[in-house]
Amino acid sequence: MERERLLSARMASQMLSAPARSTLEAAGHLMAAQSQDFIAGRYALAQRVDPMPSRAQVDQLFNDGLLVRSWTMRGTLHCCLPQDAQWLVQLAKERTLRSAAARHRELQIDPAAIEQAARIIHSYLAEAGAASRTAIFEQLEQQGIGTRNQRGTHLLLALVLHGLICLGPIPEGAKLAAQDFVLAEQWISKHHVPDSPMQELLLRYLGSHAPATLRDAAWYAGQTLTTIRAAAAELGRELVSVGKNERGEDFFVVQGSAAHQACESSGAPQLPTRLLGPFDEYYLSWADRGLVADESMQKQITPGKNGMFNAFWLEQGRARGLWNANIAPTDALGAALHQRYIDFRTTA
Repeated sequence: MERERLLSARMASQMLSAPARSTLEAAGHLMAAQSQDFIAGRYALAQRVDPMPSRAQVDQLFNDGLLVRSWTMRGTLHCCLPQDAQWLVQLAKERTLRSAAARHRELQIDPAAIEQAARIIHSYLAEAGAASRTAIFEQLEQQGIGTRNQRGTHLLLALVLHGLICLGPIPEGAKLAAQDFVLAEQWISKHHVPDSPMQELLLRYLGSHAPATLRDAAWYAGQTLTTIRAAAAELGRELVSVGKNERGEDFFVVQGSAAHQACESSGAPQLPTRLLGPFDEYYLSWADRGLVADESMQKQITPGKNGMFNAFWLEQGRARGLWNANIAPTDALGAALHQRYIDFRTTA
């Protein structure tokens, strides 16, 4: 299948060519939107909605408990619907804790330390309702639990993985990245419990990221390729191959999905221009990003491979250049997208 058709299908599955009707619809479709950079995570959801909501409108969803942010796949922060947060965290728990084991030994974080921190934080949040990271660290320090040298951060992550806490409301007057911790048992009232979690994760990943390979899915989920292949085998005919990559691996879509329809369409590929923020799912969430950006462009988006992902312009489904806040495009569409992004970042 030609590249333009694959890219058109991917833009469709990512809701970049056919936006959602609401932010919650977009969040549910994406399952979990990368949100290490909180402002970027909110923008990624907002621009997949028509009409695009303001940042204040998205923030209200967090304050109302309709969106949460937690460490789901790969030990990385994602925005998701509250009912999806806990099962995704639990699915990632074993591998995330295993990858952090050496660092936990260095920081003297053992089950006893985690249990003690859990008692303190549970008692504190049960009374306070919500609290900042700084306030929680102060409580731990007062009880003799050290938080320096990232020990506090690792303790918080362990408590997230044990299902105790997540990030919920945005405090009044907060800076761009501020968000308070809450007790999951108090904040989340509805829990989705999949019959087959790994199958659901793969099905929803492909539903929102296809065409993609099983290797892409394994990277995104932080799971082994063997585990993902087993889930794919169980799904059987629900997955459809629409081509192969340069390694001979199948590009899969979900039967009947937007991506499947785009692949089978006889019409011209739909590849509208978009401005993507840092860490956007359209670029980040594949093991192989070559379909979206050539090697030179990948180095610009992720300079030095330092874990930071820059904002960039998407034209004809491909990354064409980095976004510059000080240089507005001269064409009407580009200028409008440029201003829309600036407004979202600066106007609550």
